[in-house]
Amino acid sequence: MAEGRTMTVQRRGFLAAVAVLTGSCANPQAELALRAPTAMVGMSKGDLMACAGVPERMAAVGDAEFMIYTRQQTLIDRDVDWEPNPWLGPRGPLLWEPDVTTYVRTYRCEATVVLREDRIVEVRYNQNRDATLCYQIVGNCVR
Repeated sequence: MAEGRTMTVQRRGFLAAVAVLTGSCANPQAELALRAPTAMVGMSKGDLMACAGVPERMAAVGDAEFMIYTRQQTLIDRDVDWEPNPWLGPRGPLLWEPDVTTYVRTYRCEATVVLREDRIVEVRYNQNRDATLCYQIVGNCVR
């Protein structure tokens, strides 16, 4: 009996270790995007345009120039459950109707690049960003 319990505990320990290791696998694109705000400081405006492309918006305030890049992705999932038709009651033929639930999730990254004298002094992202989308903006700029 004790031997079987030991095997169960060992199996649970092994499964817990596998779950931790699987969950700790990092997304290299997201990691690169999160390193970009420090790695890109000092880069020239020409190099930025070459690696990130033309920004969506640009503004100048005083001696600072702001270049704003945006990426957005909307995912739509549908869950279909088949439910019996309540209007036919127990005597009618059993008809099933689809009950569709739609889930919409929008992910976004907005990168604001601040330049002074044609050099990057700061890169910042919006607060609830999706780092993988940020990678699409800065991925070619940081290696």
